[in-house]
Amino acid sequence: MNRGNDPILALGATWLEQFGNALEAMGDERPALDVISSSATPDGPCIWWKQPLDASPGAAVWIGMAAEAGTALGQRILSAAGVDSTDPAELQSTYLEIVRQSLGTFASAVGAQIGRQVVCTDGCQEEPPRDRTVGCEITIGFAGGRLPSITFLLNKEMLEAVAFSDSPGAQPDGSDPWRSPEAPVQELSLRASSTLNLLMDVELPVSVSFGRTRVRVQEILKLITGSIIELERSISEPVEVIVNNCVIARGEVVVVDGNYGVRITEVMSRQQRLQESQRSLLISNRAAAGATAGNPG
Repeated sequence: MNRGNDPILALGATWLEQFGNALEAMGDERPALDVISSSATPDGPCIWWKQPLDASPGAAVWIGMAAEAGTALGQRILSAAGVDSTDPAELQSTYLEIVRQSLGTFASAVGAQIGRQVVCTDGCQEEPPRDRTVGCEITIGFAGGRLPSITFLLNKEMLEAVAFSDSPGAQPDGSDPWRSPEAPVQELSLRASSTLNLLMDVELPVSVSFGRTRVRVQEILKLITGSIIELERSISEPVEVIVNNCVIARGEVVVVDGNYGVRITEVMSRQQRLQESQRSLLISNRAAAGATAGNPG
């Protein structure tokens, strides 16, 4: 099936890729995923997640899965992390966390295609208006069998925001314009082990970086109340979430109950985290070498 000629299937395939990445990162297993044109409502009780995106006013997508299947998927994720839980609420919350993470990277992939940043805004558990949405189904299978399909729906506003196949930005070579330009990367797998259980309650300091710059000592000495230090980061760029001197995620600044917060829009891959750690170590070594050279005695 040529998904490039069908923006609905193409969008479904883009989210499918991000969902698979999130499952592999958190559950140490990548299921067989495929997208089909049908968009039947899941049978029985269903878990729906509505995710608005700022691609255009009112744009949103919905992810729906049978509650029993969502619970089973959440149990797989927690079991891979060495957590034994049978609480339906916890299992469904784990499944929804995977959905939200995949939608965050999905928004980034869509933004790369339409030429501007797209981020997720506040989502919620809400059923879709079936008379105002279109979509497709995502089939999901593991080695031990298949789970009920996931329903991927989007509204007219979302479809119009990204349906650019006839615009000047369309791919002239017939390639799929919806696929993320970034090559798949290997994510850090959370493996079941007693060591991991011991680490679960360890607290780590988390900091947020708005930007960096280099200032001469003479300029620092001239600082007074009201002075402005310009950072090497534009207001449109995401801030960095740092743990243990390593950038683990990026996001946008929000206000929650009068306090600053960060809405995560991108979680760094294992490869990116290793590269960032190596870069930080190199900078620290250079700074140490410079200090030693400046104080030879």
